[in-house]
Amino acid sequence: MKSVYAIPEALPLALPAGKPNARRQQVAGLQLEDAELLAYNSRLQAVTATAPTIDADQFASLARWLEQLPPEKAEATIALRMARAQALALMIDDADWQIPEEIASRARHLLAALLGSENLIPDATPLFGHLDEALMVELCWAQFEGEVGDYLDFRRFRDSGSFRGNRDELRIAWEGACVAAASEMVHRQQVRERGYSRPSRIEQPFRVC
Repeated sequence: MKSVYAIPEALPLALPAGKPNARRQQVAGLQLEDAELLAYNSRLQAVTATAPTIDADQFASLARWLEQLPPEKAEATIALRMARAQALALMIDDADWQIPEEIASRARHLLAALLGSENLIPDATPLFGHLDEALMVELCWAQFEGEVGDYLDFRRFRDSGSFRGNRDELRIAWEGACVAAASEMVHRQQVRERGYSRPSRIEQPFRVC
């Protein structure tokens, strides 16, 4: 299993625009039923009320797009979203990391939706089995991205063993390390821009008497 720290670089998973009167309603020979889509949209909007309403043609078009990618890229596109979900689950279960209740509630709704037995596509379906979960993560991720990014950085700091202490002490130490790292970054940028020193121009040559 890959480390949770090694979340792959971003790969697009954009929902296609809806098409009026479109008739594409199958993925891998499986019919996308209206009742299943209604339940899917309900779970999605329980996480974020501003999420779009997904129709059969959009989902089938997304599956078709995924199928046209090179196999390794298609797999990585799905794996990225599942890695994000794994990181989210670790975050809300970590006693050392406190998050706002609103974010925690949304995260629990999302994870419950991902782990539930109601799927648009059976998980065992090659390539497409986790597309519905991956799309849900993608459409909700803006709600969690900043908090999860901070958590993963905190987790790296804690697991490095450079500091020992209780939850509050760890948090303070990590925040201090973040400030120090940011200060160092600013300093390096300033050095690159102006150099450590620049010789001043000598206006009048010295005379030796």
